[in-house]
Amino acid sequence: MLSENPRHYSSIRQSGFYKLFLYCLITVAVIYAYELLPAKKMLVVPSKDLPHYIYGDTNNPDQSNIRWLDFEGMGWICEVPNDGNPHLCGFNVFLGGGQGTDGLDLSSYKTINIDLDYSGSDQRLRFYLRNYEPGFSNINDMQTAKFNNVHVPIEYIRDDLVLSLSEFSVAEWWITEYKAPRENSLPDFRHVIAFGIDASYPGVPGTHVFKLNRLEFVGEWVARDDWYLGILVFWVTVIVIGGAISLARLTKEIRLEHQRLERMANQNSLLAQETDRYKKLSMVDPLTGLLNRQGLAEYIELYFPQNSLRQVALVVIDIDHFKKINDSLGHDGGDIVLKRVTQLLNSSTRQTDQIARWGGEEFVMVLPDTSLDNAYRLAEEMRSLVATANFEQFPDLRITISLGVGASGGEVPFHQLFRSVDMALYQAKAQGRNRTVMTAPG
Repeated sequence: MLSENPRHYSSIRQSGFYKLFLYCLITVAVIYAYELLPAKKMLVVPSKDLPHYIYGDTNNPDQSNIRWLDFEGMGWICEVPNDGNPHLCGFNVFLGGGQGTDGLDLSSYKTINIDLDYSGSDQRLRFYLRNYEPGFSNINDMQTAKFNNVHVPIEYIRDDLVLSLSEFSVAEWWITEYKAPRENSLPDFRHVIAFGIDASYPGVPGTHVFKLNRLEFVGEWVARDDWYLGILVFWVTVIVIGGAISLARLTKEIRLEHQRLERMANQNSLLAQETDRYKKLSMVDPLTGLLNRQGLAEYIELYFPQNSLRQVALVVIDIDHFKKINDSLGHDGGDIVLKRVTQLLNSSTRQTDQIARWGGEEFVMVLPDTSLDNAYRLAEEMRSLVATANFEQFPDLRITISLGVGASGGEVPFHQLFRSVDMALYQAKAQGRNRTVMTAPG
């Protein structure tokens, strides 16, 4: 029992259901493995390499309303006067080379982690991404870059802020000012050139202090949809390849089966031919080439079945004193006589007539559609032909035959006709041989 276990387990491992189960298990593992993939992260701030700047307007001709508190630490302050006029106060950091470049592709990122310290009376801040639109924006003019923005209430900024890129929308003022077509009116993050923060417009009077501690983009190395699509493509590929292999295997098996069937058909045909040949051999007398008794019986059964009304004549022939011929000439000589008599009988009959060697020196002739008189005349012709025949091997040999003749129109069975003709043959022998005796008509 133990020796059979390895083979048992091997057969299980080779089964299609086992492989399918294994593939399904691996697929489930791969689906859940997506959650274990490390996030794709790009840290922008802190950084000393990326160019950044602040922008604003002036409180008086000599003094701007915004200044740096810590340039390298990215801290700035805005002083917005309470003069009833709108004021700007903001910050930019260039990404991917900044203005004059194609920008940075952020389409694979999903969220932005922002650590921003803010103090002031503003109730919400604006975060934005400027995106260069090939064929529409001027690469050397920042203002033509698409303005994707989101407004965030202050209470969400107290702690670390996580913004989803899906929260961004294209600013209406940019769409209106640059008459952007519909295809350019949706957020796009494939050519981002800058990230920015500014106070709400037209500005809340007072002092606003900002310090950007951290700016980080977080995304996926492989999009979830692409991951699942990859699994789907894998399965489709497996199914297609498996189907192709199965189809090829099935086609090969069908071809081999057809070849096997053809071989069997050929073998059966050869066997049928051999069977037919042996059957014919079993019905033919090997010495004379005539039908033997079995062959004649099948011929009669085929062409003269019981209750047949077909006219038929029957002639039974016996070579006279054939035993003396065998004794004087030997069996080889007797065979020569039998063959010569066969030739003479064949020369006197029609193609429709059938001759058989009934046994020994006795022959039977079946003459379809022949009357008793015509059969008698044919029998007499054969008797005379044999009586005058010469034998090349035995020049002095003369032989005779005795014949019984009968006919029927179907009124008596064939076997009864044969008995009556056989009796006529015995009468011919009793009357001195070398003669033909007919059965009584009817």
